[in-house]
Formats: sequence, structure tokens, C-alpha cells
Amino acid sequence: MINISIIYGVVAVISLLLAISYCVFIRKKEIWLVWLYFSVFIANLGYFALSISKTLEEALLANRIAYLGCVFLPLFMLVIIGKACNAPLSKIATVACVTMSSVVFLIAASPGYTDWYYKEVAFAIVEGGAKLQKVYGPLHNLYYVYLFAYFAAMIGLIIYAMSKKKIASYKHGALLTVVVMLNILIWLVEQLVNWDFEFLSVSYIASELLLLLLYGMIQDYELVVEKQLDGNVATGKELNDASAVSIEESVNSEPEFDPCELGKLSDREKDVLKLLYAGKKRKEIAEELFISDNTVKKHISSMFSKLQVSSREELFSKLQIK
Repeated sequence: MINISIIYGVVAVISLLLAISYCVFIRKKEIWLVWLYFSVFIANLGYFALSISKTLEEALLANRIAYLGCVFLPLFMLVIIGKACNAPLSKIATVACVTMSSVVFLIAASPGYTDWYYKEVAFAIVEGGAKLQKVYGPLHNLYYVYLFAYFAAMIGLIIYAMSKKKIASYKHGALLTVVVMLNILIWLVEQLVNWDFEFLSVSYIASELLLLLLYGMIQDYELVVEKQLDGNVATGKELNDASAVSIEESVNSEPEFDPCELGKLSDREKDVLKLLYAGKKRKEIAEELFISDNTVKKHISSMFSKLQVSSREELFSKLQIK
């Protein structure tokens, strides 16, 4: 039988290589995905360090390292899913989540100092690897509540985004659901079956690979949208000439858009739409609305997604009153 420490060591090395590869080879990085990659590595490093520990003190330190990765990993996943769903967490919500995660980590790291998390803890060697044998304390269930809250928030966010058509496609929503359900399923199985190996260490790697695949799909989609916008030969003037309306007239008068379709857009998206209709370029829209060029691109991408179109002509055609 393979020594369990070797397995943890291999998993830790793989997770580190994936984190480094993402930072080195991915041109357009998502900072929260970087944090996710390194939190997976820290969790797996903790599992490995625990398996090769020689004393109770070393094992408790390794256990804290593992929890450092495990506790913050759901936070990073939630933020990433929010961004992928085009429904990012507000700054207040993000700060609240970071604070909550920090408190839970301090509680989970308390064994050896208090009996809040583990009432009793002992050191043992099982199948060639060190292990902590625990009697759970009064605050241990808080960690389960914490994980459940994050998993529920992830699923709720995906359902909300799909119902509001904020996700670029249902394939993206399905892939996000698979990522979350995979972790929930493995976590539940580990609670029901007494295994000596933490299979979550492997599911974390699978999750980050799936999320990387999803972000690659989203970036490809945004690139297509950007090319369609930047390469659109029909300028605002040409569009207005075709309808015998000048650019100046279109700016000074409200276009006759279908209110049912228009109602799917946010107020800010409507502002961007009006300027798009007037033939403005992204940079001009950004300057006029006092927002960044990237924010304009996100609003346009969101409009395309909500109205299920792939070009500016299709966008105007779908919105026009027939």
C-alpha cells in the first residue's frame, strides 16, 4: 500500500505547479482565481505537513495551515462565481465575508490553546501517516454551518444569475453548478464515511481546473464580443443614415425601443445603449459616463447576454419596435 504521506505530497506538488503555471502562462489573470489556486496549495501543504508530523505540536501547526487554506477557499470560490455570473459581490459584502472567514479560521486554529474547537486531541500514526484523533468541542459545528452557508450562497447566486440571464450561456451556469456540487458531494461523503484520506484535497484541484476552464470560456466569449464591437463596420452615422435619422437627432430624441425588451436592462445599461445607438465608441462612452472602458465592455457584454444577441446590429434590431 502506498504511504499516505506520499499521496498528500504528490497532491501538494500538483497544486503548487498549477498555481505557478496560472501565474506564469495565463495572460489575463483574475486576482481572486490566483488566491484560490494558492489557497488550494496551502490546504494541501497542510495535509502533507500533518501526515509527516512527528509530534502533537507539529501536527496541530500543520492542521492550522490546512485550515488556513480550507477556510478561505469557499470565500474565493464565492467571489469568483459572482464575477463569472456577472453579479459580483459588493465591497461591503466582500469585507463581511473576509471578516467572517477570519473569525472562523481563528476558531479552527485554536486547538492547543483552547478546547473550543477540539475538546480533546491526540496524535496517532495511521497507514504510515500522522493523524489527529479528535473529540469535537462546542464550536466545531460552526465550521459546518460556515461551509453550508457558502455552498448555499454559491448555488443561490448561480440560480439568481441564470433567472436574470446574467450568465453568458446556460453552459456556463451548468459548469458552475458542477463545480459547487462536486465539492458538496465529496464533503458529504467524507462526513458519512470514515476515511483516513482527505479526498477534498483532490476535489479542490478538480474545482480550480473547472473554474479555469470556465474563465477561459468567458474570456473567449468577451473577446468575440469585443471584436464584433471594434470591427463593426456599421458606425452610428451609417445606422442613422439607413433609417434617415442623423446622429444629432438620435441623441436629442429617445429611440423607439420595445419596452418589454428594454425592461431587461439595468438603468446603467440603458445609458450605455443610448450612447451606442448614437454611434459612440467605448472610449467615448466611458468618458461621458465617467466610468472605465472595461466597465463599458462589461455592460455591453451583459446586454448581449440578456438579449441573446452577438452584435450591435442584432442588439438594435431586437430592441426596435417591430
